[in-house]
Amino acid sequence: MWKQWRKPNRLLLLYFISYVLVILLPVISIGYFSYRLALYTAEEEISRSHINSLRYTGTTFDETLRKINSLTVAIGFDSRLNSYSANMDNRYLLNEVQDMLKQSVASDRKIHSVQLFFESGGQIISSDVLVHDYQGDHDDRWVDMIRQSEQDSLWLSPELIRNYDGHEESIITFIRKVPFGSRNKVGYVAIHLFERQLQGQLKQMQNMENMNTYMVSAAGEIITSFRQADVSTGVTRMHLEKIASLQGEGFFTDNHDHPSSLVAYSSTLWNGWRLVSQTPLTNIYEKLSYIGRLTFGFCVLLGLVGIAVSFWLSRKMYDPIKQLMERTRSYMSELELKDSSKHGNELSQVSDVLETAVGQKKLMDQQFRQQVPVMLDRFAMALLQHRLSDTEIRDRIEQYRLELSLRGYVVIVIELDYAAELAQRFTNKDMNLYQYAIANIVSELIQTKTHYKFVMTDISEYQQAVVMNVFDMMEAEELRDLAQHIQQVIGDVLKLSVSIGLGSVYANIMETHVSFQEALQVLKTKLLQGAKSVLIFETAGEMETGYYSFLQTGKQMTNNLKVGNTKEALAILEGLKQEIALKQLSPELVYIAYNRLLETGIETLLEHNGNPQELFGHDTVLHRELAQLETIDDINLWMTTIIVKISNYIQEQDNKNNKTVDKVTSYINLHYPEDLSVEMIAEGVGFNASYLSRMFKQHTGRTILENLTLKRMEESKQLLLETAMNLHDISMAVGYNNVNSYIRFFKKLEGITPGEYRKQRMGI
Repeated sequence: MWKQWRKPNRLLLLYFISYVLVILLPVISIGYFSYRLALYTAEEEISRSHINSLRYTGTTFDETLRKINSLTVAIGFDSRLNSYSANMDNRYLLNEVQDMLKQSVASDRKIHSVQLFFESGGQIISSDVLVHDYQGDHDDRWVDMIRQSEQDSLWLSPELIRNYDGHEESIITFIRKVPFGSRNKVGYVAIHLFERQLQGQLKQMQNMENMNTYMVSAAGEIITSFRQADVSTGVTRMHLEKIASLQGEGFFTDNHDHPSSLVAYSSTLWNGWRLVSQTPLTNIYEKLSYIGRLTFGFCVLLGLVGIAVSFWLSRKMYDPIKQLMERTRSYMSELELKDSSKHGNELSQVSDVLETAVGQKKLMDQQFRQQVPVMLDRFAMALLQHRLSDTEIRDRIEQYRLELSLRGYVVIVIELDYAAELAQRFTNKDMNLYQYAIANIVSELIQTKTHYKFVMTDISEYQQAVVMNVFDMMEAEELRDLAQHIQQVIGDVLKLSVSIGLGSVYANIMETHVSFQEALQVLKTKLLQGAKSVLIFETAGEMETGYYSFLQTGKQMTNNLKVGNTKEALAILEGLKQEIALKQLSPELVYIAYNRLLETGIETLLEHNGNPQELFGHDTVLHRELAQLETIDDINLWMTTIIVKISNYIQEQDNKNNKTVDKVTSYINLHYPEDLSVEMIAEGVGFNASYLSRMFKQHTGRTILENLTLKRMEESKQLLLETAMNLHDISMAVGYNNVNSYIRFFKKLEGITPGEYRKQRMGI
């Protein structure tokens, strides 16, 4: 009982402390950072105001300095300087130069005086009409300074100069070598400025109490200043050295001294000087003290409210956790988990239950994700084959979590070109990898180039189909552009050629199979259009699908092959290609035409005792090779090779047969007195009797026996006319064993008997 009472209170205390920390820490943090933000905002606003003032004052100073520079340039360009430098005894020129200097002083009330020094005479001319020789006095130190400088112009820091009336003035000096723009310098011009005039300009920007403003040189030296408060010289010097190394304009807060100071600085002026303001932050701290006290009080109030809310939330958390623990124990028994509360942490039971449940959920999700590609592939195939009802399609879309609608569908079929060649070059594993790569490319392009959803499937080893949900009716040109882009990327990345068939866009998903059949049908026209084509069913023309006779073409091809007219045979082949393209025959009729033409060539080859396997290879199946060709250009090229081989073979055979005929004729001429038969003659010349008879008949128009008979008759005629041999001896001499046979053959050929022939010719 005591144990059960302690655990909830310990848990309640833990929640209470947690809520207190969660609520109070943000309140304290917000209060602190709010105060700091107000302080920073005030500092930034003041610094921006100072920078704007510095920028405005800097513009005024820049104009003054540029004006002084322009004045020295004008003096340097004055021709009277060179004239006086060349003739320093000329009083007239001296008066002219002094008048010029007086006019320069009169042009600007900031100018105290103007002096000229001439190197040739060592003489210094002043605007106050004083002329004296240079002695190296302290008042003339500016001459030494410019002599030691390699620059054409030089600014000197302020220095006290005693006027002729005995008063001292703080003077800033600007020196320039003259004449301006010439390498041969005749002397130097010095313009002395009242520092109090520059201080007057600094005073104009004193928009805050205790603000101090400085004009600082590029080396960090103070040119002039306007001070309203005592600021440590060491701190000021450190600021100036830091600012000398910075670029542009800006501000920073110095916390080295108390109170802290806000330092703002301008961009560099024309001559490298810049303006610096330094303001103690005492007033800001005093004005923000009220905000700090208000923030502290607000934080205390929120803290008290937070403690009360924390206690209430802690109480509200206990009952749900108690119920959770009870349910956890029941779930643990169902999941057969061990009780971990013995280790002093009851909440670990909840963790065990959640880990087990999440683990099982992840396992189920992983199994589902592994099956998704297969399921999507089957779903796409079922759509293409029209095997799903409208309800089944809806259920599958919901089950597979597809973002597909039921309207607006088109099917794109992607087919690898030169499939037979690819099958010889690559293994099945390689082809599977290529199909996988093509699927990835198509998926990425559709996702990045369009907003359409889709599913894909492999419909054959070399074909893939994309079922694309285009929602609204999609224009054919838009489809063509997408297909051409897919074609280009596949070619660039995989170095493969593909043709793409596009079906029509249909409003309902149930008509997907119609678009698929259209895409397959239009892909067949690749035979006439060529490889790497984008074929759109809507724009494809009608193809001739009826009967078409190629009998005359076959006869012409046979006749030309028999006579060895290769050129004419190839012309017939080219004519067939043009006729097919002109009539737009269907792929079926095209393959029928070329198959018949191939059969004609093979029959002609066989008639000439040719063996297709020996001529084209024992492993070659010509009709299968023809069926694997995908375009009419490839077919025509392949058929050209076949026709040329057959024609060349027939010509070679004709040459060989002519020699064989001559050989048979010679054999007959030599052995005609013997009792000969076709078999004996064939054996004598080394050929098959049937082939020899057929070949001899084709080339001579007579049979071998007819040729033998003619030879015997010719020889017997000669014997009848030139000898007195009787008919029996003559018949035996020319190869007849029976005189009656000889007389019968002679009469058949000549129309009269041998005896009558002898009488007629000899005039008996």
